[in-house]
Amino acid sequence: MLKQLRENTKTILWVVVVAFVVSIFAVWGMNIGSGGRRPGEGSNVIGSVDGIELSRQMYANTFQELYNNLKMQRGEDFRLSNTESYMLNEQAWEMMIQKTIIAKEIERLGITVTDGELVSFLRRNPHPTLRQMFTGEEGNFDYQAYLQALSNPDADWIELERWGRSILPELKLEIMLSSQVHVSERQIRNRFQRQNTRIKARYVKVPFSDEDPPYEPADAEIRAMYEEKREDFKAPEKRAIRMVRLEKAPTDLDELDVFERINDLRGEILAGLDFAEAARQESDDYMTAQKDGDLGFFGRGVMDTLFTETAFALEPGEISEPVRTTFGYHLIRTEEKTVEEGEEKVRASHILMRVEPGYDTIDSLRTMLTNLREAITDKGLPAAAADFGLEITEPEPFVEGSFIKDHGYLPRVVNFAFNNGVGKISGTMENEQYIYIVEVIQVIGESTMPLEEVRPQLVERIKAERLANTALETARELRARAVTGGDLEAAAHSFELEVTETPPFIIDSSIPEIGMGTGFAAAAYELQTGRIGPPVKGQNEWFIIQVVDRVPGETSELIAQKEAILQQLRQESASRFLALWYDKLRKDAKVVDHREQTLN
Repeated sequence: MLKQLRENTKTILWVVVVAFVVSIFAVWGMNIGSGGRRPGEGSNVIGSVDGIELSRQMYANTFQELYNNLKMQRGEDFRLSNTESYMLNEQAWEMMIQKTIIAKEIERLGITVTDGELVSFLRRNPHPTLRQMFTGEEGNFDYQAYLQALSNPDADWIELERWGRSILPELKLEIMLSSQVHVSERQIRNRFQRQNTRIKARYVKVPFSDEDPPYEPADAEIRAMYEEKREDFKAPEKRAIRMVRLEKAPTDLDELDVFERINDLRGEILAGLDFAEAARQESDDYMTAQKDGDLGFFGRGVMDTLFTETAFALEPGEISEPVRTTFGYHLIRTEEKTVEEGEEKVRASHILMRVEPGYDTIDSLRTMLTNLREAITDKGLPAAAADFGLEITEPEPFVEGSFIKDHGYLPRVVNFAFNNGVGKISGTMENEQYIYIVEVIQVIGESTMPLEEVRPQLVERIKAERLANTALETARELRARAVTGGDLEAAAHSFELEVTETPPFIIDSSIPEIGMGTGFAAAAYELQTGRIGPPVKGQNEWFIIQVVDRVPGETSELIAQKEAILQQLRQESASRFLALWYDKLRKDAKVVDHREQTLN
């Protein structure tokens, strides 16, 4: 395992080595590169990929790694919102699937790692954590110190080896796949000219003009478009559910407890406790807590009305009694007042304590949920809900990834519905406000939406196409006159339109009055100098373009840029190839998702 390195040198940098191993163990120790377990190797399974099981622990570790990375970027006080938590869970899930699929391909292709390859890789590619540990105060990485530490015969580098053996097969697979990408000299020259050729053009803009009176399509025309565009009106598969929803609402005792705690804190502050320190330690407003509770300047009508009026009523340095808003209880300290452009403003700091269900409330709710789940298992959801006096709702059927009408964004509920069959009942699923138990009651297959349902869309489409086609006829006639008469300006004036000239531009730049991504620049790039091109569609207009000047890139510039362009094209081609390769494997893989637990 690295024996040839360990036998050569004496112990050095032992403290650094120990610290490093401890710091990476939690991340590398999960051994995510193994791709999962084969069926029957353990319990706690939340899904599978082509029969390879994915464990809940592996899922939790992947989520935690992603969360830790986010905290490093956004600061230690970063807290996930409900939506961010769901998105991070989905990212962790897809990462597990990807790792498993790739590990399976590596095994199929017989890709292995020799000790020599591992040693070479670790010597040339320090892990980012190690790179940080061997970076001096001036920001320079001490490569020789790293090699000496790596050669330490007394250090246990098993986690580093595990990481190397995990990542190296993937790198070898990527290199093998990327080697199939070829970039020709012609591609390099074409990319160079595309990036460096400067074009100047004249153009006429032919707008889509509204009709007066507006056109109203006949029923026969609407029906004809419906038949022609039926594929555009496919209604995706839907799910119908019924569910019970329990609010995680605080009780009067919870309310009183928070009021007493913040009132006690006010007393401590009045007795000498620093307000800023109290805000950092006690405030539930994480965005302002680390700024000593400072909210900055604000005027009337910005904050909650009672909060604002209290802040304006206080004198600078004065601290309010507890103030209740929809966010919870606040202690407000007015810092200073001013007038800006005739508007009164105040700068205030605050300490927020949210009113949330306390331990006793949650404990009582958990006990009730345990009893409810047992009743559901025995009697089914409707009967159990009736016994507990709970309302059952049946929202409108919904599509995958959508909102649920009257309930909003419930991704876990939607995910459960689309990963389980009719009659399946979920375990408890929570968000910040509610706890849900869901039963799938119907799978509604893909269908074509009826004509009457999509009639308004068809009418708008017909009208839009009619305006575009009318303008296109004008643009074609204008071009014909310009080509025949050899004068774009005279042809434009005959339609009471003007000719505009662009400044020099390259194909990927933004053009004044036109913007970028409209097709204008690409069409101009393909035109020969002096030629008047066919109509090019913009956002709500057609362009007739004549290139008046073209300055290609210099050969000397090509020589200077050639290597960079080659690498750019290789990277783009390899990325596309690898994405298509993986998308095919992902589409063919049989993925089973049992992240949401069921009661039956």
